[in-house]
Amino acid sequence: MTRLTARERFDSKVNRGAECWTWTAATHPDGYGKFYLDGKVEYAHRVAFVWHHGPIGDGMVVDHACHNRACVNPLHLRMVTGKQNQENRCGSASTSKSGVRGVSWNAKRRTWAGFVRHNSATIYLGYFRTVAEAEAVVIAKRLELFTHNNLDRVTA
Repeated sequence: MTRLTARERFDSKVNRGAECWTWTAATHPDGYGKFYLDGKVEYAHRVAFVWHHGPIGDGMVVDHACHNRACVNPLHLRMVTGKQNQENRCGSASTSKSGVRGVSWNAKRRTWAGFVRHNSATIYLGYFRTVAEAEAVVIAKRLELFTHNNLDRVTA
């Protein structure tokens, strides 16, 4: 009986699509793949990153440029700071009334407020009659300040 190598075991748990390579085995509750390697459970996307790109630097994280937590395609993974990872978030908070990241309802003024969080500060961008007006201003500000916000760059 021949034992599979770690890479063979890993590859057997991946569905290689045209773009994303989807992890098909066990996942953490947050949706990231689990892979047992060298006696411990690792995040599958981090294993894929290290095997393809090399070690992950101190204080760095692995970001899914594709926003698919189950993806282990090394070409979709990049080493970033925590701040850069947050810049590449998609969507709004689950409690958002607007459904748009950086746009919230101001009940007192009965209007939409725009804001961007950057370097531990909240930058307020003003009040707007519509969600669309606020969203346009918020996206423009993120494009000015952020370096890793893929979704904004696609829609701009």
